[in-house]
Amino acid sequence: MILKSYAKINSILYVLGKRSDGYHELYTLMHKIDLYDWIEIKKNACGLRVETSINELNNNDNLAFKASQLFFERTSIKPQVDIEIEKHIPIGGGLGGGSSNAGYVLRVLNELFDYPLSNSELFELASKVGSDVPFFLVDGSAIAEGRGERVKKVDCKTDGYSVILVVPNFGISTAGVYKKFRLTNNEGVNKMALTMKGECKMVEVVAHLHNDLESVVLEEFGLLKEIKELMVEHFGRGLVSGSGSTVFSIIGSEVKQKGRLDEFCMAEGFFCKNLKFAD
Repeated sequence: MILKSYAKINSILYVLGKRSDGYHELYTLMHKIDLYDWIEIKKNACGLRVETSINELNNNDNLAFKASQLFFERTSIKPQVDIEIEKHIPIGGGLGGGSSNAGYVLRVLNELFDYPLSNSELFELASKVGSDVPFFLVDGSAIAEGRGERVKKVDCKTDGYSVILVVPNFGISTAGVYKKFRLTNNEGVNKMALTMKGECKMVEVVAHLHNDLESVVLEEFGLLKEIKELMVEHFGRGLVSGSGSTVFSIIGSEVKQKGRLDEFCMAEGFFCKNLKFAD
C-alpha cells in the first residue's frame, strides 16, 4: 500500500497554561496542506523494518517506528511489515512531518490487519507517540485541545485559498521554544466560536491568524522576522507555523504573488512553495 503523508500548518495556536504532566495546554486549529511524504507499507515474512530516505531519521527515535512498535505491542500481532518513507516535508519546520508519518502509519496498520483497534484506542495510541499525531488520524482540518490529544474535525471551506510557505534551511527545536516561552494573560483568547459548530469560514480564520509561540521564535531568529515582514508586505499577513521555522501566509485568489519573494527564496536557497489545502 502506497499513501501520501500530508504536512500541516497551525493557523491558530494558543498556549493556555502548563499542565501537571509537564506539557502545555493548547488550543489550535490545524490544516493539512498539499505537501507530503510518500509511505509504502507492505507485509513481509518476519519482523518490523522502518526506513526513510534521510539517514539521520533511521533510528529508534523515528516516530513512525515508535508508532509501529506500539501498534504491535498493543494488538499482540506479530510484526511483519516493511515501511519505507520518502521524505519531502522539511525537518524542524513546524510542519509536522514526523507526526504525520506516525499518524498515517497507524491508520494503515490498523486497516492492514483488519482493524484490531477501535477509533478511540487508535487515538489513545497516537497520543502516546506525540502531541500532534492524533491530528493526522482525521482528514482535512481539525481543532486540537489538551496537549493535542483531543481532536475535533471541522469543515473549513478552503476553495479559492492557497498557502504560501517559506522554510529556511534550518530547523528549530520545539522543546527549546517551549522552554523559553513565557505564558501571557490569555483572558482575551478568542476560541473561534465559528469552528465549534463543526465548520469554519476561511475568511474568518485568516482574520484571526495567531501563534503564541511566534514571539519567542522571532526574537531568537531575526531571519524569520525578515521573512514574516516580506510576507506581510506581499500578502498582507504572515505567521510562523507551530514552533517554526516555517513562515506561511494564507491567501485568496485575489492576491497575486510578487517577484521579490521568489527572488529572495532563490538567493537564500530556501524551500518555498505555493500550495493548496489537502483533504
